[in-house]
Amino acid sequence: MRRILLFVLLSASAFAQLPAQVEGPDFSRGSRPRGSFYLNGIGHQYLQGTKYTVIAAAVPVLNGKYFGVKVHVINRGTQSVNVLPEEIRAEDSVGAKQMALYTAAEVNDKAQRPTAFAHVAGIVAGEPMSMPSSSSGAPTMNDLLRELLRDAAAESPWGAADAPPTLTPRGAARATAASSSACDLGCELRNREIGDGNGPQLARRGAKPEQVEQAELLANTVPPQGDVEGVLYFAMPKMTDKAPVSHNGRKSYQVTVTVPVGDEKFQFVFPPE
Repeated sequence: MRRILLFVLLSASAFAQLPAQVEGPDFSRGSRPRGSFYLNGIGHQYLQGTKYTVIAAAVPVLNGKYFGVKVHVINRGTQSVNVLPEEIRAEDSVGAKQMALYTAAEVNDKAQRPTAFAHVAGIVAGEPMSMPSSSSGAPTMNDLLRELLRDAAAESPWGAADAPPTLTPRGAARATAASSSACDLGCELRNREIGDGNGPQLARRGAKPEQVEQAELLANTVPPQGDVEGVLYFAMPKMTDKAPVSHNGRKSYQVTVTVPVGDEKFQFVFPPE
């Protein structure tokens, strides 16, 4: 009887010492290769999971009215996977608020919507209510409204139709790809991000509406060894009293972006530029 009892106790002890079985994917940051690289001044972060690799970059775009997030998903697995933009989340880490996602069409509609000043100034531009100019050369109401028109045009992400762009494209593939036997993971991903230079880019200030739509990340099924990339537009986080002060003395922010792909999740934290 004692031998049976001793056998039961030893069996229970050995069973208790067995490692617990882990169910589901491992979302631990430390267990997956993570790194970053710069491409034409924009910082890119990458995270390599079990079956997928995600590259992400984020900066304020379109006059700082939106937070543009460029996402590049690479499927290294043996099965297709769905990538859905509405499942990607961006959160204001300082204000602890989820940022609203806008489609390219909504961004274009908001950007092209005339302001009240632009509407009034547009009436003046047509000269339907001409006012006599001052003989002394002092500014008149017409002069004031024309200035308002210029300001309204400058505030628009698209600017005036005939105005030259004031900024060069951000993230354009002006850098060249260079591969060698010593090229590490970050180097290879940088080369892949450069591509042929025709991939979607984060929108510059003078971007046209069709450029915003062409760069948008759309729902796609990514085949094995395939990839998909595009840009998402979120509401720019507001500066709060809780926001830390950056090196230039201004209130800063941090944005946490979570990209679910299949049964894995990829999380990136973007500091202010």
